Amino acid sequence: MRPGKISESVLKRSVLKQIKTKREEIRAGAGVGTDCSFFVCNKEEGCLLATGAVVIEDRESLTMGIVAIVNNVAAAGGEPVGILSSLVLPDKILESELQKYTAEIERSCKNLDLQVAGGNTCITGAVNKPILNLTVFGKKEINSHKGYNTYQGEEDIILTKWIGLAGTAILSEKREQILQERLPMHLIEEAKRMKEKISVLPESRIGTRLGAQGMHDVSRGGIFAALWELVEDKNVGLEVDLRKLTVRQETIEICEILEINPYELYGAGALLMVTKNGGSLLRELEKEGIPAVIIGKITKDCSKVIYNGEEKRYLERPGKEALEVLRQKG
Repeated sequence: MRPGKISESVLKRSVLKQIKTKREEIRAGAGVGTDCSFFVCNKEEGCLLATGAVVIEDRESLTMGIVAIVNNVAAAGGEPVGILSSLVLPDKILESELQKYTAEIERSCKNLDLQVAGGNTCITGAVNKPILNLTVFGKKEINSHKGYNTYQGEEDIILTKWIGLAGTAILSEKREQILQERLPMHLIEEAKRMKEKISVLPESRIGTRLGAQGMHDVSRGGIFAALWELVEDKNVGLEVDLRKLTVRQETIEICEILEINPYELYGAGALLMVTKNGGSLLRELEKEGIPAVIIGKITKDCSKVIYNGEEKRYLERPGKEALEVLRQKG
């Protein structure tokens, strides 16, 4: 198999099909487009869990990786509370480097008001780069989770911020030397600052308060993958206007130079929200200074349609993600 996110067919065939043990307490578990599990703690409140692994290339990759996993809990309508972290380190690691990583984990958690509740650290010759295995847990009222992400059709779809947000920030740093040959430095610096917007906690809290029917954070595979996952296995479809997808000029310029499809670019920081009254939610987001736009609707059939003016096309099953392709090219 190729590096990067496995395909949906492989996920269903080789992962989900093998998971058969069920417990009554777990109301939502592993599934396509499901980034967070949910289990009941008591009669009123349950716990959300999301997990992921971060290959630590530098400080920014660690910070952005943590926020991206926290976004999974936020998109499920939960309030993140803490994390469990497991560091797997190369055998040539220095203790000073371990201190640096744990300090950065704590700094990221403090910014998100999370507690490091526990974890594990091991050193092995089996890896050549540090890896952080992270589980984020949060709380949510059981009643507010009933029927969550079960759309009926005719609901509005809202996109917050911009597509390709995190990917743009990452590429502006990793490919800065190439970009400087064709772009003014102020534009590259603006792209770097986009990393400050990768948390979706502010908008998810507003969506939860206003009773959004569902949310899904944009991640690997970009906006096209996120739209597919938003409705996959939910017996509904969608219609989206391509021209309404908000994108920063920095993203357009960088993607053009590096020959990347911005619609498939790593999109952490943007959130898809499904609601019966998009206008009310937009007004609340605007009050908090969060850019957002209605990009389409949930439909009662299972078609996934993208309009670009008069042109109509059907959304394809997500494939390779653009940022992974770039990494393979070096």
